[in-house]
Amino acid sequence: MKRFPKQKWLMLLVIVLLLTNIITLSIYWLKDNSHPRINPGDREKRMGQFMVNEMKFTREQEAVYWKMRDTLVSQQRVVMDSIRVAKKRFFDLLKQKESVPNDSQIAARSNDISVLQRQLDLLTFRHFEQVKDLCTPEQLQKFDTVIAEIVTRMTTWRRPPSKGDSTKVKEKD
Repeated sequence: MKRFPKQKWLMLLVIVLLLTNIITLSIYWLKDNSHPRINPGDREKRMGQFMVNEMKFTREQEAVYWKMRDTLVSQQRVVMDSIRVAKKRFFDLLKQKESVPNDSQIAARSNDISVLQRQLDLLTFRHFEQVKDLCTPEQLQKFDTVIAEIVTRMTTWRRPPSKGDSTKVKEKD
């Protein structure tokens, strides 16, 4: 008869664990997942609005600026699509089963990416030159610091907040 109390405690423990799991899953499923997702277009608009706000453009300057900005973005998209294709071709060299890619193939595909990246950087540089020409002498005093901030924001690599470190996942296995 001593086994009966042990089974009661075991049953009670299972019920407590089951309830704890249900509560935990309920909290996870019902929590507010309405965090705004950041679209690349939103980031572009925020960067453009940052320039407008910091430089204190007049309405006329702002209208000209947004037209220049739209032109830049459309030109950049074309080049960025080409970079994406060039990088795919570059990494497709790893898929070659019959032979190992030689150094000249690797260098040629890498150079394709470099040429396109240079083109993208020149488009951006020319855009900033046009923006500088749009500024009044008073605005030019602040231009260098605003451009420095924008370049810092453009070149800062950001990890998406929802993704974890893949090396940590591998370590757990």
